[in-house]
Amino acid sequence: MKSIRLVPLLLPVLLLMPHAGAESASGADPAGGLTADELAVEPGPVSAYDVEEVVLEGIVEFGYQDAQGRYVLDVLERDRVYLSVRITTPDGRPVEGAVPDLSIDGTSRLELRSLTSDSDGVMQFDVVAGQMGLDVVTASIGDAKTEFAVNVISLRAAGFPSPEVIEGAVSWRELMSAKLDFTETGMVASFPQSVKDLAGELVKISGFMMPLQPELKQSHFLLTSNPPSCFFHIPGGPAGSVEVVATEAIEVSWNPVVLEGRFEPLEQSEVGVVYRLLDAKEVTN
Repeated sequence: MKSIRLVPLLLPVLLLMPHAGAESASGADPAGGLTADELAVEPGPVSAYDVEEVVLEGIVEFGYQDAQGRYVLDVLERDRVYLSVRITTPDGRPVEGAVPDLSIDGTSRLELRSLTSDSDGVMQFDVVAGQMGLDVVTASIGDAKTEFAVNVISLRAAGFPSPEVIEGAVSWRELMSAKLDFTETGMVASFPQSVKDLAGELVKISGFMMPLQPELKQSHFLLTSNPPSCFFHIPGGPAGSVEVVATEAIEVSWNPVVLEGRFEPLEQSEVGVVYRLLDAKEVTN
């Protein structure tokens, strides 16, 4: 059983150097130099072409073990979870350039963020949650493998209202079918033709308000596919939200709202959104 470890927060380390002329018990240079142990450098990554045996370790943002000892991630339908696999040699050296086989058993969808493992041995990918059920993601290289169990919970089962089904409105399934590529300068999005054809058109979208201002009424906010639960996590990820600029401020509600406005898909984004709804107003009937 491969264990999934939580990613620790990296905190800056302050190195306290001995005072000039002081004698170091660890054998450091009296002038403030580093010890031999401190100067020791961990071995760098090894190329995937040079290894015959690897170990796979799953990396998750959150998770828990079930009765069988398997790690499970609870996620609402249409939400997005960020996962990674770390590939190392049996003695712990990171493997660079490895390409694990990824598969999913269930209705959720896999999206790659990197094609191969980096110099730390890490390959990143996302899972966009599908319909309610337990989906199993498997990453493998040869005989080595690790699994992620994604427990998809419907909004109704979690006690949340669902966005209204509006005739002629743009569906979240359609919006979230966009393919995202994360680059050094921002995001690049590829949209299905049905979404491209809506550029500049007046459309309706039903979703949840995620406030961006400390006000009861909002003229600039996000409309999300799922109820927001954390200001540091956008439900559904970039393709599961729409930046809204309203003509008049709209009162914040935890219930779904229906908006109408001019739709603008963004093929390149530096701010983390790929859709905008401009000159938006609330539809109340």
